[in-house]
Amino acid sequence: MTRFTHSESQGLSTTRISRLLRPLRTKCIALKSATTREPEHPTATYGSKTQSVMELLPLDVLPPPDSARSYHVDHSTVATLRAAIYAVRDCFQEIVSKTKAPEAPGLAPTVPRLADLCSIIVGEHMEADDDFGTGTDEDSGQLGEIENLYGLIPVQYRRSALLAHALDIVLRGPHHFTLLSILLDVSLYHGLAHESCILLHWLMRVVVSRSRAGATLRLCHLAHSNYLVDLAHTWQGAGRPMSVFLRILTDTLATAARPELWRCKALGKLARQLHNHDFHSFIDLAGRLLRSIGNRSTADPVKSRPKYATNRGTVPSQTTDNSLADQLNRWLNYSCPFSPSSPSESSLIVEFLERCGQSRAHHNITLAPTLVCWATHYLSVVPGPDARAVISRLLKDTQPTVTTYNLLVEQSFGITPTSTRRLQDCRIILETYASSLRAEHLLLLEASLRACTLRFVEASRDSLMRGGTEREVRLYQEEVMDLVEDAERRCFGSGLRSDLCVDAIDPGWRWERVLGCWVQCRLPVAKKAKHHHTHLAVGRTCANSRLRTSSLQSHAATDNDEYRNSSPSSFDLSFKSIVSSALSNRTELHDSKRNSECTSRSVHDHEPTVPPLCKNHTSEAVPESDDALNLFAYAELAPAAVH
Repeated sequence: MTRFTHSESQGLSTTRISRLLRPLRTKCIALKSATTREPEHPTATYGSKTQSVMELLPLDVLPPPDSARSYHVDHSTVATLRAAIYAVRDCFQEIVSKTKAPEAPGLAPTVPRLADLCSIIVGEHMEADDDFGTGTDEDSGQLGEIENLYGLIPVQYRRSALLAHALDIVLRGPHHFTLLSILLDVSLYHGLAHESCILLHWLMRVVVSRSRAGATLRLCHLAHSNYLVDLAHTWQGAGRPMSVFLRILTDTLATAARPELWRCKALGKLARQLHNHDFHSFIDLAGRLLRSIGNRSTADPVKSRPKYATNRGTVPSQTTDNSLADQLNRWLNYSCPFSPSSPSESSLIVEFLERCGQSRAHHNITLAPTLVCWATHYLSVVPGPDARAVISRLLKDTQPTVTTYNLLVEQSFGITPTSTRRLQDCRIILETYASSLRAEHLLLLEASLRACTLRFVEASRDSLMRGGTEREVRLYQEEVMDLVEDAERRCFGSGLRSDLCVDAIDPGWRWERVLGCWVQCRLPVAKKAKHHHTHLAVGRTCANSRLRTSSLQSHAATDNDEYRNSSPSSFDLSFKSIVSSALSNRTELHDSKRNSECTSRSVHDHEPTVPPLCKNHTSEAVPESDDALNLFAYAELAPAAVH
């Protein structure tokens, strides 16, 4: 903001200020009337030739009245409005040019001084809060008070107050897109820093709105995919910092609270343009989107997860938060391949990763792989223990998967449709990443990196042939296999408790040295209370099938209980035949003849009608048994007794 001396501002008297502001007020009143008379939908008759009228797009600037392009616009609906808009622009431009000081050597400071800020605040609040004047005596009295206020302002600061006052008069009227656009061009051309920021703020609010009810958002229109890129180029061309542009843009997007604005093509092209030419601004934009995701999920978690109706009822939808995470992930992927960065860029990325860790963005299933790849790459690049500690904290709080490092591995090999990195260079790059992870005791991540490398090598043998011979690729594949085994052994240990990675211990698995892999352990069987069964022995005369079945079931239940109550270590699994195992583990049900007779008498007491056995040996066949091995369930039916 250029400061004026007394001689330079000698012409800015109170009466001259009033003469400059009077036509501006008149033109603003005319613009408001023209906007009120503008129909929402232009009328069409059968005789009108609509094909000769150029249809305006949502972000098209109306051409000036004296231009050749203006004849292609519908005069019945736009001519009056267009003339009123450019009349306001001309009045504002006249105030700026007539109060401008001679060109001073060097650029004007972008930050105004304290006295200029005070005069700007006074100028913005010079008018009353009511509507425009109508020429009454009350308005004349108000204009007199305004002249008195200007008389109290020092002469060298009257221009700052006058410009802020003139812009406030314009903004009290309708905020038409064309008006804001051409006023921004005037402010940028004349180096008005404060006025440019104010106009850009209101312009962005119009850009993210709808042109009419039910229409698409202006910024999301497919015809305006280059709008933000062109506007940013104009802003930077006038010497304004890109950080201010991004701050105003992202604040407006956050206030609008419409996820589709973050996903529009115009913003995506701006992000790609910033990544290619202004990486600092690109990281700034990504950080602002990350902050918007965090604010949306913490401020109103219920609203950030809308619901959609289905045949089975209302189901919560994740589209809002996931869509913003997908957009941020797409922007971060622009930074691949990972190229050597300057120290300033590295420190900027470390700050961004620290914000990701604080907002727990690395726990998002969409952002986690990309953030882990970024952190792993810059872990081996950034110098200093503080930066490495920040990245290490983020990596230790992640849970790697089998596909976590796919992005980093693909970019390390640098496979394109036409070329591939030399295999030796790829080996050096990946070994650098693995060494950095191992130095920070990130063994799980190292194992994941090795596994992703092996999977990529196995799936891309044909592409790797361009970077080496077939023998080199085969040898490298075998080398990666050994590296995977070494990484898993370092991570999970050799079976000893002291060698295991504490974070990866699973009590249900153990390392088998002979097989060279993990095997599932037999969990100890909990001991159960013994159940006492009544063993019913069958006497010589008890050949009833019902009793035989009961006796066999009792025998089987006893064996099962003994098996359950036995410790796993008591069983020696050896190679024996089924018959040998059955004979060695059989149990004698009849310990003595006395017990057998007692049991037989008790059975006869309960079963008095049991028929006697036939005395013929041919009819005294051995009772049929379900188990062919239980041949000696009855002592009397042994082979020696039969014969």
